[in-house]
Amino acid sequence: MEPKERTWLLVSAALACGEGLAALAPCGAGAWPFPLVAAIPLALLGYGFSARGWMLAVVFLFGLAAFWFASVDSERDFRLSPWMRGARRREKVTVVPSALRRDISRRIGIGLAHDPETAALNRAMLLGERAAMPKSAKKAFVESGAIHVFAISGLHVMIVAKVLLFLSAILFVPYRMQGVVAMPFVWAYVFVSGASPSSVRAALMATFYSAAPLVWRRSNGVVSWAMAFTAIHLINPRQIADIGSQLSFSVMLAIVLAVRMARGMRGSLRKWLCVALAAWAAGVPVAAAVFGRVTPGGIVANLVLIAAAGYSVAAGATGVLASYVSETLASHLNNLSALATDFMVLAATLVAKLPFANFELERWGLGECAGWYIALALSFVLLHMVGSRRSRHAL
Repeated sequence: MEPKERTWLLVSAALACGEGLAALAPCGAGAWPFPLVAAIPLALLGYGFSARGWMLAVVFLFGLAAFWFASVDSERDFRLSPWMRGARRREKVTVVPSALRRDISRRIGIGLAHDPETAALNRAMLLGERAAMPKSAKKAFVESGAIHVFAISGLHVMIVAKVLLFLSAILFVPYRMQGVVAMPFVWAYVFVSGASPSSVRAALMATFYSAAPLVWRRSNGVVSWAMAFTAIHLINPRQIADIGSQLSFSVMLAIVLAVRMARGMRGSLRKWLCVALAAWAAGVPVAAAVFGRVTPGGIVANLVLIAAAGYSVAAGATGVLASYVSETLASHLNNLSALATDFMVLAATLVAKLPFANFELERWGLGECAGWYIALALSFVLLHMVGSRRSRHAL
């Protein structure tokens, strides 16, 4: 791991520890100035020293202060800044005119009038409109542990971003400017789809990732993840206690690290299995702690459904863009998206019928969750060491 990656991850961990500790003691909201005052002299005393432990301590104290500051309920105690007040009041942003959303929903259904159920699934996949999903399909995805593919999240945003970056490349947009061209459309998609917290987090990460060439830096998934994590938790420290935030960031980091580990593996199936297993493993503690449920079938489901969802979202998003030029072309692309969606329903139905696809258990506590993540981190370290040793032997 590169030094800058290690630094950013340590900063993110220090901030998370500070805010997490504050979340366990919410009664300390009135004491937010004390850790902030303690952080200032610590930063001044530590400046210039080669040992950077003081920097992480400052970030930890600042996270503690930030969470308690965001937890102040009375305006008489302290007037919250406008962005913090807005972050506390709402989780979704609804600033997109309904007419625009209806128009895009119509374009998703071009060429699918003969199959309204599949059209509804396509709309659920691209816009998160799960209310119109057929009940049998929704039940299959829930029981297979794969209903998350229909929640507008990092998966959807990253796929849309890749499609837009690819279109920018074939339109001869210079490499350094591709992010500038694509990211406004990515953010437009985020707001059209309802601006769920997970999609905003993914769009922010994609923005950092694609903006790196503008400042003559190599795009880095780990650094982009850490920058997005830090930015989100500084803007709204209370996200540290949000289940959706925990699941989104943990799964995304696991996928980023798994993709890197898989580069040294042979065989596409082995690589994809590594990524699918990492994504499932990262979400196990959250599901076990909150819902008291573990879905081993999610390993098989993720292996098949995430790939199919990628094709469905990519074809559907391209179909929406193509509809502004040719509805005939959009019809073909929407039917290609429908083919992938129908395959997803079939795969989810088969996975749900597997024995032990999902089962209930006692809800996990902090110790079980911490132990699981420590074991997962050690697994990543072991895989990295094995991959590095193989690379040296190959040379």
